[in-house]
Amino acid sequence: MWTQPTRFFRRFKCRNFWVNRQSAALTVTATMFLLVACSSQEAGDSASQSSAQPVGSQASANAAKDLDPAMDFDLVLFANEEHQAGVQISLSGFAGDPVVLNFWFPSCPPCVAEMPDFELLHQKFKGDGLKVIGVELLGLDSVEDGQTFVKRLNVNYMLGPDQTADDSGQIVMDYKITGFPTTLFIDRDQNIVRKWTGALNLEKLEELTLAIMN
Repeated sequence: MWTQPTRFFRRFKCRNFWVNRQSAALTVTATMFLLVACSSQEAGDSASQSSAQPVGSQASANAAKDLDPAMDFDLVLFANEEHQAGVQISLSGFAGDPVVLNFWFPSCPPCVAEMPDFELLHQKFKGDGLKVIGVELLGLDSVEDGQTFVKRLNVNYMLGPDQTADDSGQIVMDYKITGFPTTLFIDRDQNIVRKWTGALNLEKLEELTLAIMN
């Protein structure tokens, strides 16, 4: 996984640290390949459940108290076979549905490696109401890079750049994302049940997703 703080990317963009984006992408790609061995590790998460829990309704009440609410955000979607370019969604619009929220960017090899499995997850569970959302970090890659990448990889769940009219990176900062890829599993009440930093395969994705489907 890539573990530099998000603001590191923003300094690169604002100060023109590299001569051009292509050389930046090559540098980061090389670094990420050195770090990819760590990408399967799970990040510490306050939403993780203890193995010893009370039973019955009290257990549910205690578990709910330990969960952090997911912050609402708006996202303008890339075009793919299932979504039109420019359509705006909000997390709050999916209240009542389980959500898998993935943070990624095209120059991140572990991000790229797991995205076909996110597509398989989307196709398998979309009929059950699951919403898979990908948020692109901007900085090393542009909005145009993201759209080109989505088309080339042929992924059809909801994806869009972390950008508003006057700013970028707000969703990433609100969720305190410092490693890429990072995936959040959000239940039907819009609470964060699990946060995973590092690449996920389909088997683990399904396991963690089933925990928010009930």
